[in-house]
Formats: sequence, structure tokens, C-alpha cells
Amino acid sequence: MCFIMIWLYYMMGIRVSEGLALNWSDIDLVHKKMFVHHTLEMVNQNNFIIKPYTKTVSGMRTISLDDDTVVELRKWKKVQAEHGIKNFVFSYTDLPMYRSTVQRIIKRYAKIANVPIIQGKGLRHSHVSYLINEFNADILVVSKRLGHSSPEITLKHYAHLWSRNDENIAEQMSGNIHFKFAKKSVTSKFNGNQSVSI
Repeated sequence: MCFIMIWLYYMMGIRVSEGLALNWSDIDLVHKKMFVHHTLEMVNQNNFIIKPYTKTVSGMRTISLDDDTVVELRKWKKVQAEHGIKNFVFSYTDLPMYRSTVQRIIKRYAKIANVPIIQGKGLRHSHVSYLINEFNADILVVSKRLGHSSPEITLKHYAHLWSRNDENIAEQMSGNIHFKFAKKSVTSKFNGNQSVSI
């Protein structure tokens, strides 16, 4: 469960409360889609509400799953089924997981991996960094995956990650324009770059 939790937060860029509310009915493993349309509000495991909305209206979204994530989800679903768990994706009791548990899991494995400890929402930021740095994902794709209401919001928080975005353009520009220098001047009256009176 710890692995699948960290994997999904990193690979999907969902908010912590969206992940906690995630049910198997929200995942289509055949068509490789995740439907994000709930958040979890929880006092304790006997007192929780799955809200039928996300932080913003745009947060209600469908995210495409990569093949690796589909494979891992299939394995996890099988393990859960063997223990009678049918509803919550992040669960080993068929009850929702506490928000604080997310942080404890991240802290535990960050120490083992000897990497900085981040908050749960840090995995969302890591997802964006991954998309931009590895795949040069455009602003619209990133914005839609995150469930932002506009690309401007995405740019407000992540514009610095696109700072090297022009390297690919510079490579494409190289050799694209072809030119030849003239063998003799066609401006016979030109006397250099000084002002010339006519």
C-alpha cells in the first residue's frame, strides 16, 4: 500500500485529499483512465465524508494512466481482493486512510532512501517537475492533469520549470535558414555605417 500510494501521488499529480477519496470505481484499468471527482473529509475512520467535488470545479477531471501504473494498480487490486478490500485504493482495511498516515509513510521512506522529507503535496509538485523535465510537457497538458482552472495558475506556480524550454527550439533552428553571402556589393554608393547625404 505504501508503494502504490507514493507511486500514484507522484505519477498522477493528484491532491492528497483526492487520493484519500479514491475508490476502485474511479479507476478504469481497461481504458487506462482515472476519474478524479471526490475529496475526503475525515474526523476518524468511523466519521468521514466523501465529498462529491474537488478543490475547484476544474479539479473534476479524467487523467490518463500510463501502462506501468496500470500494471501496478492491477497487482495492488488483486492483493486487496485477497483480503476482502473492495473500495478505497489507499486502504488495507477498506476504510479510508488518515491524512497524517500519508505524511508518516513519506517520511519513513524518505529516510530509508536518504532523500529530503517532503509533504504529501510535494509529490504533486514532483509530478509537474517530472512531466516538464523529462517530457517537455506543454502548459495545457500539465494544467489539465493538475485540475487547474487555467494555464495561468499553472504558470504562476511552475513557470520556473520551463526555463530550459527553449533548448529544443534552438536545436530546431540550427541550420533551418539557408543563406549565401554576395560575392560583390550591390550597394555601390554605400560608404560604411556613417550617415550618408544624398
